[in-house]
Amino acid sequence: MIIDDDQFVNTFNMSMSPIAIVTRVDQVRRAILSQIFSGALKPGDRLVEARLASELGVSQATVNAALQDMHNQGIVNKMLNRFTEVSRYTWRELENLFSVRMILEPAAAEMAARTLTPEGVRRLTTQVDQMRAAARLNDIPLFCLADYTFHQETYALSCNSFLVQACQAIAAAPFAYILCGSADPLPADYLALAEDHQEIVTALQKGPEAAGRLLRERIEAWRAHSEHALSAAALTPPG
Repeated sequence: MIIDDDQFVNTFNMSMSPIAIVTRVDQVRRAILSQIFSGALKPGDRLVEARLASELGVSQATVNAALQDMHNQGIVNKMLNRFTEVSRYTWRELENLFSVRMILEPAAAEMAARTLTPEGVRRLTTQVDQMRAAARLNDIPLFCLADYTFHQETYALSCNSFLVQACQAIAAAPFAYILCGSADPLPADYLALAEDHQEIVTALQKGPEAAGRLLRERIEAWRAHSEHALSAAALTPPG
């Protein structure tokens, strides 16, 4: 259940560091994401706002706002005055998503590298540490949530509101494999994936050129791995 306070203080791994404030809308979004990452919610499943509001102990307006954000991110499809369902991606849509990601995310990383502060490094490293911890526990939902947050933080660190808004359209990219209908998590070495993200932090500290170059390399590798896994699982036909 969502707590009754207007805002939730996330104290995970906060030792001697500023604490993060998470709104109730953020909490609802994270709760729904966790259900998607765990497989409790699958592509095509309908989300009933009244039921979610009751289960999470929040207003229906809060649930509506969270689902609208997730619709903007391509994680759910919100049909006006009808229903909301978890997005289901085709092979072609996955390719299109990664094509756009290849343009936007390196640009965001280059901008973030130009203005990166110690606080920005701390925010990203916190998510890497959560990914490492989740990988060691084999907690895939927690890993995916930290992965999602890492990329959201990277977009925000670009300090370009137009680019941040554009990047919301690719928010589902780190876990698009799940939205293609896989019954199992992406087969991967999750601890190695966490270290991939630590390398991104290091590249951001080196400067825009290093950050942009590494993001392009990583995105291409992640795309190829996802498509290979989908092909092996025979989830969607090519083309």
